[in-house]
Amino acid sequence: MEIEEGVTEAEGGALEAEAENMEGEEGITEAEAGNMEVEGGVTEAEVGNMEAEEGVTEADGGIMEDDLEEAMKAERGVKEPHLEEAADHEGGVMEAKEIQGRFTKKQ
Repeated sequence: MEIEEGVTEAEGGALEAEAENMEGEEGITEAEAGNMEVEGGVTEAEVGNMEAEEGVTEADGGIMEDDLEEAMKAERGVKEPHLEEAADHEGGVMEAKEIQGRFTKKQ
């Protein structure tokens, strides 16, 4: 009986060892969870990077808008006076032709 009890105690010890092993596995699971947390941090960094890229896009957009506005104003400023001068000149030529035509008819 004592020998059997000793075997039982040894088996109990084996069960204890298995319990410790399971605890070790839990530790690995926790380490894996920790790794996932680090990966989450990397994802956050990627999101942060995307936000920075959006900021750059906004800055580019702002520059483009300013450039376009200035270019359009400059273009309008250059075209409009020339168009007005050309229209005035054209009108003057037409008036001169009309006057010349009236003068020619009278003679």
